[in-house]
Amino acid sequence: MRWTRDRSLWAAIAVGLVLRVMPLALWPFDSCVRDECTYSRLAKRFAAGKGMTESFDWLWAPGYPAFLGFHAWLTTEPAVGKILQMAASLGAIVLVYLLAQRTFSRRPAWPGNDAAGRRAARWAAWLYALSAHQAFYAGRMWSEVLYGAILLGGLLLFGHARDALSRRWGDLDPPLVADRRRALTFAALVGLVVGVCVLFRGVAQYMLPIFVVGFLWGRVRQRVPWVQAALAVAVTVAVVAPYSAYATHKFGDFVLSDRTAGRMMWLGNNTFEPITFDYGNGQLSSKAYSRTKKRGRDRCAPKGQVIALDACQMEEGVAWIKANPEAFVRRMPMRVAQMLNPHSLLTRHLRWGKWKGMPQWLDEGLVLWQALGSMLVMWAGMIGLTVRGRGSQGLVIFGILLYHVAAISVLAGLSRYRVPLEPLLMVYAAGLLSDPRGTWREARESLLGWRVGATVVVMALVVPLVLWYLPAGWPTWRTW
Repeated sequence: MRWTRDRSLWAAIAVGLVLRVMPLALWPFDSCVRDECTYSRLAKRFAAGKGMTESFDWLWAPGYPAFLGFHAWLTTEPAVGKILQMAASLGAIVLVYLLAQRTFSRRPAWPGNDAAGRRAARWAAWLYALSAHQAFYAGRMWSEVLYGAILLGGLLLFGHARDALSRRWGDLDPPLVADRRRALTFAALVGLVVGVCVLFRGVAQYMLPIFVVGFLWGRVRQRVPWVQAALAVAVTVAVVAPYSAYATHKFGDFVLSDRTAGRMMWLGNNTFEPITFDYGNGQLSSKAYSRTKKRGRDRCAPKGQVIALDACQMEEGVAWIKANPEAFVRRMPMRVAQMLNPHSLLTRHLRWGKWKGMPQWLDEGLVLWQALGSMLVMWAGMIGLTVRGRGSQGLVIFGILLYHVAAISVLAGLSRYRVPLEPLLMVYAAGLLSDPRGTWREARESLLGWRVGATVVVMALVVPLVLWYLPAGWPTWRTW
């Protein structure tokens, strides 16, 4: 059955629409918060023809400011971009549905059929539609929802690029001419999506090799996958190069997409504990942040010299790591726990009373709902990925997750950084929740049951990291 005829999917989209529109309808004048305000300022500068600029010593990736800037140019108000952003969030429900359906119905390595794929797809769609913080971010001026939807689209295109060289999902050697053309077209689209990701998020700057490995996985001896990989790299470079050349010329030093690694290094590798901005375990007020800053390293470059500041803060951060290797390693799980915090900035928003007039019991219900939902996705998703994450798709998704976690572990963590990654885990969480017996059977039937052991090891790491900051969401229970 085609996805367009699935009533469960359309019901998920309808519920998702209500959950995303309701906050904007009830609190239409809800003001921007911190980075949202910075994005708004950058967008207005775009609309005024100033191009990409730095803000408060940060030079962010240009994608999201340009997205908001386009709406500011059209209407004078960057927040109008929330409309298209919510549409992208609803589109992501379809994307996660299609990705789960493809994963669990079309791969012969897994027991299943079209019905099993459809069940998993419905679970994935509802997990995304009912996610409290996915709904929250859809109506805020942060890039997470768009970035997450772009990642999902890229993974679907990657799957089509791989499938184009297969007949009934078995390798063709040599591939048909029509299949080759289709394979190269989809590979080029994957390169386009990765390039857009790089322009949207600085952390995506070095994600391209993961897709290259995915193209070659299991097909190293074939020629066309090498051409696919080369084409994806070429298109990514073509997408990113114009902005990189512009920014490098404008700021006087090489800029690929952003220059924030030094600032992130300062936040996470300093004389103070790693800084974050989540409720209950971060610096929530400007005064608290200022007090923390005073305990850290002094500014190493004058104001307005964002490139010089980024470079010297990176050098100082590396020097601190070399001087304090034990402290650096000890802080790595803390930074990852900050990202895996089951709360999100929605908790902070509610605790600050931003949604005025809402009863206390509903506040508490939302805080609990989004924490439990995140834990379900992270835990079920990691179990499902470890047991059923096979082939090139499983490799690429695992690589993307591991890459983001590794980057955070050496820099600084925030729950917001986890939001665009959860949809990837929803795919495999849906596989587990829709067929727990099949998942267990497949774990046991793996070679010597190694996937059972791998799952135990993975969950032994993930569970305590997720629980680390769980109490922080409640004022009377902030530590274990």
